[in-house]
Amino acid sequence: MKATILVSLFSLATAAVPPNAQWYTIKTQSDINTLSNQYLSAKSGKIGAYTGTRESASVASKFFATDYSGSGTLSLHPGDDTHQVGLSGKDGLLRLVDLDNPRGETLDPQTPTEWSVFTLGQGGSVGVKDGNAPDGRKWVMWLDTDGVYYVGYWDGVTKQPRNIANITLVAEKTSAPK
Repeated sequence: MKATILVSLFSLATAAVPPNAQWYTIKTQSDINTLSNQYLSAKSGKIGAYTGTRESASVASKFFATDYSGSGTLSLHPGDDTHQVGLSGKDGLLRLVDLDNPRGETLDPQTPTEWSVFTLGQGGSVGVKDGNAPDGRKWVMWLDTDGVYYVGYWDGVTKQPRNIANITLVAEKTSAPK
């Protein structure tokens, strides 16, 4: 009986993932050694490089991509299709976040938030195609007071209240989670 229930729960949890989904881990690359090869994970609505998961692809979150209706962009999903990776924030910095069933009416209208805007380029390079193209936008990373390295997409101009460093995000193909 327990096995049947567990199989049923597993089937429900994985039913929302397309059968041919390509899975990825997402890691950072940087000229700063401590910020390079940090694997990202989704936790409590945030995406960052957490102690215990940032060191190895085998324990980091796995993400899959789906095409976003002919826009030339992708939706990135941490785990299943009820969650999406998004960008959210103010003051020139959009933080990488885990959004639960994102819809315009469920989000704070005072905080710019977008999802389904990602691209995968040469070598798995993760980019953003959202209709805003100011020169100088780039991925950045910072160590927060909770000990987590967070990632954001910075406009390259707005002064930030924290020390940020330029990085590149890279999606590496991996197997589906077990």
